[in-house]
Amino acid sequence: MKKALLTVMILAGISAAGVYRDAGLGLFPFLKMDVGARVAALGGTGAVNGGELSIFSNPALLAGREASVSAGHNQWYGTTSQNYLAAVSGLGSVFSGSVALRSVSTTGIEYRETPSSNPVDTFNASDFSANAAVAARLGRFDAGVGFKIIHEKIWLESSNGWAIDVGFNYHPNSSLVLTAAYLHSGPSVTMDDKDFRFPRTWVFASKWNGNAPFGMLSVSGQVMRPLDNQTNAGFGIEFNPVQWAFLRGGWKINDDSGDLTAGVGLSAKSWTLDYAFVPGNFSLGTTHRFSLSRSL
Repeated sequence: MKKALLTVMILAGISAAGVYRDAGLGLFPFLKMDVGARVAALGGTGAVNGGELSIFSNPALLAGREASVSAGHNQWYGTTSQNYLAAVSGLGSVFSGSVALRSVSTTGIEYRETPSSNPVDTFNASDFSANAAVAARLGRFDAGVGFKIIHEKIWLESSNGWAIDVGFNYHPNSSLVLTAAYLHSGPSVTMDDKDFRFPRTWVFASKWNGNAPFGMLSVSGQVMRPLDNQTNAGFGIEFNPVQWAFLRGGWKINDDSGDLTAGVGLSAKSWTLDYAFVPGNFSLGTTHRFSLSRSL
């Protein structure tokens, strides 16, 4: 427990770093959005809590996972919505693989040519990605690599690209995992005759699991360092009082959209339903996110 708390404190210190010099030069910002209600409820700590949806946040977490299928529809802030479908399968005694599809869309974006209360017109924006990943369990270490093809359209302009994700996990003991990942790394892309970079992101995270009064407890922390935006961090606590129920809470740091997160998870037989409650700042409203998974 002390090791986990020390790691979380170190990660919190790293989050004080400033904005990268290339801020504003990244395309495909949807890649930095949380995927899955469990991750959202735990402060966005996807690098250690991605579960069946780890293909989106840290491919190394896929190592050793059982076969499953997961799907979700999340209404984001405003008119933005996200849909995803992912499948995980074992590939022998060492390797695991996953494939996934993801779409994000925003409708009714107002367009103005001069300051005015009345927009000239409205337009839509959409993103789509097709993902594949493979991971291996090598003793105390896990390693994973993912590949994705991406399409983005904003009004009349569109762009295509590809990127890779790489992740590593270290298990010093059965209760602790330390993670590092480098996500969304790909060649520059063109949109409206301008060159943009991918939102390449360093992620460092840790998670501790152990016994607690009346159940099992896990504490996790994560720091994300996007190369086109400010560093942010997240913390999550998950309590498992009975086999079929999970209580979750989290906090996001340096995230302008919000801070407090909460949620629950319910499992029955081979099914798991996750729910996240995520209030937004600056009148963004509250989002309710759901994910459904089934073990095969």
